[in-house]
Amino acid sequence: MGPLLDLLDRHGSHGTFFVLDAVARTEPGLVRDIARRGHEVASHGYAHRHLAEQSAAAFRTGMADARDRLAELTGAAPLGFRAPYFSLTPKAAWVPEVLAELGFAYSSSLLPARNPLAGWPGAPRDAFRWPSGLVELPVPVARTGMMTLPFLGGMYLRWLTPWRLGAMARAWAEHGGVLWSYCHPYDLDTAGGAAQPPQASALVQLMLWLNRGVTLPRLEGLLAGRQSVPFAARLREVDVPVWVP
Repeated sequence: MGPLLDLLDRHGSHGTFFVLDAVARTEPGLVRDIARRGHEVASHGYAHRHLAEQSAAAFRTGMADARDRLAELTGAAPLGFRAPYFSLTPKAAWVPEVLAELGFAYSSSLLPARNPLAGWPGAPRDAFRWPSGLVELPVPVARTGMMTLPFLGGMYLRWLTPWRLGAMARAWAEHGGVLWSYCHPYDLDTAGGAAQPPQASALVQLMLWLNRGVTLPRLEGLLAGRQSVPFAARLREVDVPVWVP
């Protein structure tokens, strides 16, 4: 995580770090350092599991504990939530109401397309508001061939060619969408082993493992000449329609 924090420092940029509760428990100093450097600390959940695998009661209890832990470490309750695997799907449509009840202002948990791990085909691709009042910021997606991909982060950022990434970014920007990137700690770890998300094929696991050395240079290229701000800082600008699934 240090190289990413140093990269943002060099560019005078700030981001949103979605922190899993297990990390908040075991690495409190890291969480404090992220906040000290001016970044937003938000929640990645209390367990790294698909939302549909959790009950509403267990999610509510776990998220209340995760929220309180981050608030204690940073001095402010988190406003944002990102589901593991972007797993806010029709089977977990109850999640936005629970998050709103717990005081969260926004979620960035929905992938508005079919995907091997999770997705919500037919959902809006632009920011919208759930009936509960929670703002949703879907991950930017673009088509390549027969596939629609969250192209600007994770393993897609590592494997798509620069010219393809540029074309997808231009298409998204012309559509009027806000561009943002994302990565995981393992995307930057050139010495670590393969990530093994459940239900992922051997090929996907291999792709999650290889080619990690390009992540930092590509993030550097994305930041060059641009201003990066946390999601929470953009909420004041959000005036979005309500979407009822």
